[in-house]
Amino acid sequence: MTSNIFRRAGYLAMTSAILSIPFLVLTYQLSQREDVVSYALQAAMQLIGLFLFIYLAAMLKKYLNQHHSFHDVDNYIDFLITTNLIFSLATVAGLFIPAYEMTIERFCFILIVVFGIVQVLFGLKLLRATDVLKGMLKPYSILILVTGGLISTVVFLPVAVLTGAIADVMLGTLFFQATGQTAQDSIE
Repeated sequence: MTSNIFRRAGYLAMTSAILSIPFLVLTYQLSQREDVVSYALQAAMQLIGLFLFIYLAAMLKKYLNQHHSFHDVDNYIDFLITTNLIFSLATVAGLFIPAYEMTIERFCFILIVVFGIVQVLFGLKLLRATDVLKGMLKPYSILILVTGGLISTVVFLPVAVLTGAIADVMLGTLFFQATGQTAQDSIE
């Protein structure tokens, strides 16, 4: 992977961190309205968040695999991506298909709990690894654990958005550090 790819991933991780709290507030405010514009904005925010999550999770997986030969969390990352994809598509469908809104909400509730539990397992597995994240493994893993625990309770989901944003900043920092290392490796 080139330094440009890491740089892009770093910027997207920071973008994810910056957007997460405004998106949470906007989603809450827009959920009070029932019109096409609010549904379209909620769908757009959901799909932007989905894109960012998939890209960043895939980049983390590639980074761990290619630069550190660490494959122990591959299945967890794949499961989190798939669950997030299904959740996002179901959420968007629920906005535009009111007849199934209650069923979709129940389904999404289950997905949120499962996502949180798997994220806790992902954090635990990552915590057991040798520190391949340049000194950030333990704090990043703990944030992933805490965020997963908060997500799985559903009640503390807004707090999970905050801890997730902090984790995104750490991930962005990791990618920016990898940019420097990749540039240094190409010089040598």
